[in-house]
Amino acid sequence: MIEFPLGGLFQIVWILLTAIAISIALERSRFRKFLPGPVMVLIIPCTLANVGVLPTQSPTYDSISGIAIPVGILLLLLKADIGEILRSSGKMLPPFLLAGVGVVVAILIVGQLMHFDDEGSLWSLLSALFIGSVLNMVATAQAIQADATLVAAILAVNALLAPIYLMILMVLMQSSLIGRIIGVQPGASAGHFAAKDSVAGIKDGSRAPSPPLGELLALIYAVGAFLVVDWLTIAMGIENYSILVVTLVAVAVPNLFPRIREILSGAREMGMIAMFLFIGAVSAQIDLGALGYSSLRVLIFSATALAINLVFLLVIGRLLKSDPHVLFLASLAGVGGPTSTAAVAAAQGREDLVTPGILCALLGVVLSTFIAVLMFQVVGG
Repeated sequence: MIEFPLGGLFQIVWILLTAIAISIALERSRFRKFLPGPVMVLIIPCTLANVGVLPTQSPTYDSISGIAIPVGILLLLLKADIGEILRSSGKMLPPFLLAGVGVVVAILIVGQLMHFDDEGSLWSLLSALFIGSVLNMVATAQAIQADATLVAAILAVNALLAPIYLMILMVLMQSSLIGRIIGVQPGASAGHFAAKDSVAGIKDGSRAPSPPLGELLALIYAVGAFLVVDWLTIAMGIENYSILVVTLVAVAVPNLFPRIREILSGAREMGMIAMFLFIGAVSAQIDLGALGYSSLRVLIFSATALAINLVFLLVIGRLLKSDPHVLFLASLAGVGGPTSTAAVAAAQGREDLVTPGILCALLGVVLSTFIAVLMFQVVGG
């Protein structure tokens, strides 16, 4: 039996946490332009595993994934206010929902042209990613037991494609040609959205206990909710769908009992660490040789699907007579997530679209795991 020098539970977790710390440090440094921080969470464990320092297979990885994903979901969705999302997303909501339909249609079209051995998983994971976020892709990967190399390939491709797609959308938002095609010039909706000082749906509890009590209470809540859901799903014989139940609980509890947000703090930061732990555990199980080939095919598939989706967006814009600013920000809310949407809206001088864009992105995070798992059951199961 091969003995791995760093194969124990605490050693593996220590290495993954170190990779996360390096990632966060890079994101806050000038080097983020050359090497995005989250990429290190993929590179460090993968490299150590492929040179034999870490094991490529270990029950520890399964344990990390089984706990980190549901706990991360419970923490990251703590601030999602569904009522505020529906009230404040305004005229951006219809194009956002139709853009999600366009993503699914584009993936299915490309799926008929390019065939993978595990194509059902690929379609499902990309749907979760392009409608929601990496969080949803991670949750879907656990629910459908996706191959680790495929998950890593999608993460790597997304790191490349996401900023390119963002830049393309920024150009299209300002294009008078696109305005003529749609029938509405960019910026025509200015003044139709009510700007707000605070970002609805991501409310920080003003009465949250000071650190570290607020963070500890958030962790107790997330782990406790996970344990209850885990026990119930096993008792009911639906443990394969436990991640969906966790997502329902993650949304329902803070919306039914909103005061819980006032006593918990640090949920987003701890939730992101939990998600990074999963990504690190996945990367340690990657075969680098297989990843290179898989990433290239996933890159071609994803780029083609996004290109078809752009055509679909133009049709949506034409039918709805949507301002290109609203239309393409609605698409970015799914593909890019809340942060990118807010940044692009501000960069375009549309501060009035920041809140609707973030709220639509949050709605995508809430819904996309269910959509992706349903797709897998229908076309790939």
